Amino acid sequence: MCKKSIKNKQTWLFIAVTIFWLLDSFIAFGSEVGNRFVDFSLEDPHEKMYSQADMEGKITVVILQSRYTLDAAIACKKHLKELIQGNQKVQMISIMDLRRRPSFVPKVVLKKKISGQDPTSNEIPFLLDWEGEVTKALGGDESTCMVLIADPSLKIVYSQKYKKAVVGSEIKPLIVELSSKQK
Repeated sequence: MCKKSIKNKQTWLFIAVTIFWLLDSFIAFGSEVGNRFVDFSLEDPHEKMYSQADMEGKITVVILQSRYTLDAAIACKKHLKELIQGNQKVQMISIMDLRRRPSFVPKVVLKKKISGQDPTSNEIPFLLDWEGEVTKALGGDESTCMVLIADPSLKIVYSQKYKKAVVGSEIKPLIVELSSKQK
């Protein structure tokens, strides 16, 4: 191979990787930044109901997950919990998309199994989206763990796939900024 051919291939590879990275970073999901958080009413495994009203007045970090992203979601919640620890102006909830749950497994059994697999479910409200409607409305899917941040007025100010490196560089400064604006 000649040097010109190799350099040409490297240039095209660089362009392709750059385009993929940009698309991955900037693709907007169903609930775009700037939109108001969807109205919802979901239960946790202990049958306690949560709604949009539980989020008002606080900065809320929301983790969208599914049965398929459980390990990533647990890592995400642990990491985010460290970032917001001690900040009384911030709360965290997790919403699990269960639209593709095994139909033959009773909900009670599934609740216990999920709670047993996720050690963070006792500390962080863990909401069950049985039909996947809330998750879909927020732009989540069953193959990706996502992080959303809603400000105290329920405006979505952040929406991104969970990536550990991004959490420290993007989310922490955003939470600090939102917290400083809050009384």
